[in-house]
Amino acid sequence: MELSMAIVIGVLFAGGTYLILRPSLIRVVMGLALYSNAANLVMIVCGGYSPHKVAPFVDENMDCALLLMDPLPPDFILTAIVISFAVSALFLTTCYRVYLDHGTDDPEQLPVNDLEEESDSVV
Repeated sequence: MELSMAIVIGVLFAGGTYLILRPSLIRVVMGLALYSNAANLVMIVCGGYSPHKVAPFVDENMDCALLLMDPLPPDFILTAIVISFAVSALFLTTCYRVYLDHGTDDPEQLPVNDLEEESDSVV
């Protein structure tokens, strides 16, 4: 299972890198979302995800000391999911405003400095 998860994580990081290198702000945001999902999967795998681990209150007769899952990685993952959702929403809103203001989402076609653009139109 670790090998298949490693392959999935590698594909997510590769897809995120591909999208970040494309000349579109929306694709950059999608690439960052893929990065955050891949990082969450890394935390799941490092946190000891296993179908053999049980909750401490399931069976009192078993020696659960070796079968317990550490509760801290799932808490970090839930927090990371919420934060990545909020950051993605903020970035998408920013991309939408940039598109409304400039008519393009290509970073190469955006003005470098808005003051230069205003001074050219005034002169």
